Amino acid sequence: MTEPIDWEKKWQDGNTQWDHGESSPALVTLIKEHSDLLPAKGRGLVPGCGSGYDVLLLATPERHMTGLDMSATCVDKLNKEIPKGSNYDFICDDFYNFKYPEGGYDLIYDYTFLCAMPPSMRPQWASRMAEIIKPGGVLVALMFPLEEKEGGPPFGLSVDVYNELLGPNFDNIYLVDAKGHESRIGREKMSVWRRK
Repeated sequence: MTEPIDWEKKWQDGNTQWDHGESSPALVTLIKEHSDLLPAKGRGLVPGCGSGYDVLLLATPERHMTGLDMSATCVDKLNKEIPKGSNYDFICDDFYNFKYPEGGYDLIYDYTFLCAMPPSMRPQWASRMAEIIKPGGVLVALMFPLEEKEGGPPFGLSVDVYNELLGPNFDNIYLVDAKGHESRIGREKMSVWRRK
C-alpha cells in the first residue's frame, strides 16, 4: 500500500522539485502548431495546477481556465502573486469531489497529475475525466513518465495504460513523441483525446 503524499507539506516546505519554472515546451508547441485540436472557447481545467503556468498559457479571451490544486498554500500563493484576470481563476479543492460547472468542461489539461496518484486510483481518474468533460470536449494529456519503474510519484505509465483507461469514453485523436523539458525527453508523449 502506497502512503499518500502530503502535497500541502511539500508546498509549505518549498519542496516543489517538479516545477520547471514554465509550461512544458511540448504544450507550447501543441498550441502553436495544432490549435485546431483545442476548443477555441468555453471552459477549461488544469487539475494539480501547481504554479499555474499552464492555466495562464491556455487562457484566452474566449476560453476561461481554472487551476485546481488540493494545496491551500499553493492556491494562496497563486492568488497573491498572479494578477487577477477575467479569463482564469485558481481554486483549492479535491479533483474527485469538487463542484464542476454545469455542462462540464470543454478542455482539461493533465500533466504530472495522473502520474502523481497511486496506480490503484487510475480507474477513478478516468471515470472522473469522463464525467466532467462534455461530449466533444477534449483531454490533453502530456503522458509522463513513460517508463517501467517501481514506486513513485511519479508512478510509471505507458501508452497502453492511457488507452485502457480512456478508450471506453474517449477517442485518441493525436499522439506524438513530446519535445518537452530537457530532462524528460524520450519519456513523454503528447496526446489529445476527444470525449465520445
